[in-house]
Amino acid sequence: MTASQSKQPSRIVLVVGVDMSNVSEHLLTQTRALIRPVDEAEIHVVHVVRPEQPLLRLVRPKDAKDAGVVYEIEHAQWALERLSDALVHSPGTRVIMHTPVGNAPEELTRIAALVNADLIVVEAHEHVGNEPLDVFHRSVVDHISSIAPCTVLTIRKQEPHPVGTQKTRTGT
Repeated sequence: MTASQSKQPSRIVLVVGVDMSNVSEHLLTQTRALIRPVDEAEIHVVHVVRPEQPLLRLVRPKDAKDAGVVYEIEHAQWALERLSDALVHSPGTRVIMHTPVGNAPEELTRIAALVNADLIVVEAHEHVGNEPLDVFHRSVVDHISSIAPCTVLTIRKQEPHPVGTQKTRTGT
């Protein structure tokens, strides 16, 4: 038996948390680059929908569904399908989409434990005030890292600097 015949196919299970911000597409592009050398990849793309605010539940009739949450889940599923198309690069790649309602760190880590993930991949960027409030802030990434059942990889999109300007670091 040759070495190539005895080699087991490489396999990875990823949980990828997206917040539907301007960084999400970049995150999935980077995830595709991560899985490119792998024979079999199982990718769980997760967008956590925030629960409806208690005040809205008080003013709605008891038998009415959480219309806002239902809309958010449907919209998230449509967006995840569109974004996830770029992930499938081989027959060995399987993409599963999740749109749970709850707290992002808890839901991402719950799904990671459930699927026995090798890695959680999340996006990180500065909150500049004009993006949705559910972006993965550093504190959210820190929370995910502290409770995750596996390694957490944070991917950040580098913002281009205007011509003629440079970012400089100062410090000790």
